[in-house]
Amino acid sequence: MRALELNYDGFIEKNIVPLGINVDQPFSKSAWAKVINIKKLQMLSDYNPLGEVAKAYGLFLEKLNASGRANILIDEKGKIEWVETYEISETLILKKCFIKLINYKS
Repeated sequence: MRALELNYDGFIEKNIVPLGINVDQPFSKSAWAKVINIKKLQMLSDYNPLGEVAKAYGLFLEKLNASGRANILIDEKGKIEWVETYEISETLILKKCFIKLINYKS
């Protein structure tokens, strides 16, 4: 989430709205956002029903009761343009995402 926050303006310049989403409860998400200094990024909760959005995208990890990590680009019509998944222990790499955006928006 912090990487999305740090690159937020770059997304907005390309007319793209970045969102962070996971299965944390809204109140814990709000507290966590303060701790990691999230000011611009919209952080959405997929808590109730648990993981419904993650399940729809095939990203819910049943054994962990959590959403997997991924960058997903969805166009204005709701079509998935690109998905990059990561292991829970990996750091999300937004560079790949920006390269895909540059090619898509050109």
